[in-house]
Amino acid sequence: MPKSSFNDITVLDFSRYLPGGYATQTLADLGANVIKCEDTGLGDFMRHDFPTKGGGVSYYVNALGRNKKSVSLNLKNPEVVEAFKKMAAEADIIVESFRPGVTKKLGIDYDTIKAINPRIIYCSISAYGATDPRSLKPQHDLNMQATAGYLAVNHGSMSPLHLCDLSTGMVVGQALLAALLERNATGEGCYIDTSMFDCFVWWNSLLDSRWSFNDGVCKRTDLEYPSLAYNVYETKDGKRYSLGMVEDKFWTNFCKAIGHEELLGHGLDREWEAPELFETVREIMKSKTCDEWVAWFDQPENANMCAAKVNTKTEAVAQLCEENPEALAYVEFPRVGRVLQTGLPHHLSNIPTPISEYKAVSDLGEDTEAELKKVGYDDETIARLHEEGGIKFASDFPYEEDRAPIAPEGFVNNELGGLY
Repeated sequence: MPKSSFNDITVLDFSRYLPGGYATQTLADLGANVIKCEDTGLGDFMRHDFPTKGGGVSYYVNALGRNKKSVSLNLKNPEVVEAFKKMAAEADIIVESFRPGVTKKLGIDYDTIKAINPRIIYCSISAYGATDPRSLKPQHDLNMQATAGYLAVNHGSMSPLHLCDLSTGMVVGQALLAALLERNATGEGCYIDTSMFDCFVWWNSLLDSRWSFNDGVCKRTDLEYPSLAYNVYETKDGKRYSLGMVEDKFWTNFCKAIGHEELLGHGLDREWEAPELFETVREIMKSKTCDEWVAWFDQPENANMCAAKVNTKTEAVAQLCEENPEALAYVEFPRVGRVLQTGLPHHLSNIPTPISEYKAVSDLGEDTEAELKKVGYDDETIARLHEEGGIKFASDFPYEEDRAPIAPEGFVNNELGGLY
């Protein structure tokens, strides 16, 4: 990993699922020593989400676990809790996503750790915040999207990405960096109480502001898009092409080039405002195949227009690997072989983070022994804790059978209206 000031930062990551893992991945990529603290059962649940390959390594942990170590601890064992406290005394950051009150019961809450290490930056992630009773109820990304009003605006459609989780991961990453900067100035750590719901509401700022300015109305059909000039259209061969000509100059160029100047001045019309013009553009886009449109837009006289073919994921991966290898590239990881990794997009000139240097996530418990030795535990004590089941090593977890949930060819999910 890169040589940087982050090499001196140690992160103990107790979080599960996407939000915490997404945030700590950034720190790991920048060179921090990120240790996944996992239980002695199955570890992080997302290690086992399918599809898997290479002895049960899931796509999820492959995407979010790179450059991270792993220790397997039974925090119901008081002696192991003491071992963790010794690790925490040397750490800079702790990230956890237990329900409120759990860390207190375990004896590893912020107040306890702060007494041991006043410089600790301790981040809790919960649905509605550590003091909100709603966080004690089970909630997931989809439920909070529903509560925030986003699903209603989006016609109840589910996104392939977990938007609430992603917004939380972004906020946590920003908060951790802000806390590190403040600690450099004051020498003091802090507690970060992260509400996933608040993070997603923040991402909804444009929709909520629109609702306010529009006298309490925010409907999908009332948004600026899809509009005539900002939409996705079917081509002659059943594929799709995107037009993104919000600015009038681009739409004007397009209308003149296709010989339909009756469309001028209507680029931002919604379908309910100009249904006949929508039919005109649909017929125009269906007059050529997708490849023919690619060739048409590649002509010098048509280059000054915002348009792009709708790639399949397979086409997009091939294009990205060729044109943007800093963003997406294949690497060789033990057990799973050749896999895709996305690059860290921050591109700091003084902290290079090339994909080629990424390392696969440690196997569950792979670093337990080494990390305990760092805080003073000898071989005899580690062996005893292992024998008692207080800790586990990678050798304690047999490889799993690989799974791949592929839907039948041509299966249609009618609720989402798409092909799997």
